[in-house]
Amino acid sequence: MTLSRQGFIDQFAISFGVHCLRRWPKQRTAAPTHLTTCLHEWIGANGGSMAIAAADFARIAAPVIEAMHRTTAKGERPGWEALAGALYDALDQAGVDITLKPFRTATPAGQYPAVVKGDD
Repeated sequence: MTLSRQGFIDQFAISFGVHCLRRWPKQRTAAPTHLTTCLHEWIGANGGSMAIAAADFARIAAPVIEAMHRTTAKGERPGWEALAGALYDALDQAGVDITLKPFRTATPAGQYPAVVKGDD
């Protein structure tokens, strides 16, 4: 993987916690494997790029969620870093390469790109 394990955790763990783990039910029910969609979407939203379809990602991530569900105490949610680390390990084992898209800055407010003569 292009990202190191710690780099993956640093890049995605907070978003997983804020956007995905808040949907983790605290009542003892079946493992919330529906969260695979949320995890996949937030990797992309945070600048990650994967050459894997959402359905294939779900097949890799679902066992991670099931394992976290078994080891997390009733009434608790797993830790952000623990989930991100376990997901990284599963993706790495499956050979999925996650890269970061290049960062682009926005044009500051009130400034417009220069107009070149002949572009009119």
